Amino acid sequence: MSSMPLYLHFIFSFICTIGFSIFLSAPKRSLPYAGLIGAIGWVLYVYLFKLTDNPILSNFVPATIVGILSEVSARYLKQPAIVFIIPGIIPLVPGLGMYNTMLYLVQENYELATSTGVTALLVGGAISLGVLIVTSFVKTINTIKLKKSVSSFNHVTTKKDSNYENNIMTEDNDLDQNDDL
Repeated sequence: MSSMPLYLHFIFSFICTIGFSIFLSAPKRSLPYAGLIGAIGWVLYVYLFKLTDNPILSNFVPATIVGILSEVSARYLKQPAIVFIIPGIIPLVPGLGMYNTMLYLVQENYELATSTGVTALLVGGAISLGVLIVTSFVKTINTIKLKKSVSSFNHVTTKKDSNYENNIMTEDNDLDQNDDL
């Protein structure tokens, strides 16, 4: 890891994330938010990696934060969360690890290729798991809210329908009683 200050990491990852957002045709209004999300994720990664020296944990936590910030931004800007998630995790993707894996394979250094490749796969899995946990949680909450609103709508409709039927039955009974007179 470089000795570059964190604010430079923030600036460069912000620019990188905005660049990928433009490449992926994200709406212009979402660009600063996506850049901020990617920069926060990267700076958190750098900080955690320096603290723990564990690439898997150092990618899982920022990916989870990127997922949370993406869901919040998606609600705020009324955009799909994917507009923020994909550019936000781009700085975290273990591109160098995958490149080095291929390099070591070409150089026939299989032991180093295996360890680098496994680490790259685990980092990719940690990133996807972090995002998956957040999106699944949000989707579950939204499904529960939708079911509650549909059930309360059905309850109100059923009440109205039963009142309507009771009124008709009462009117029919009144008419039957008037016929008897």
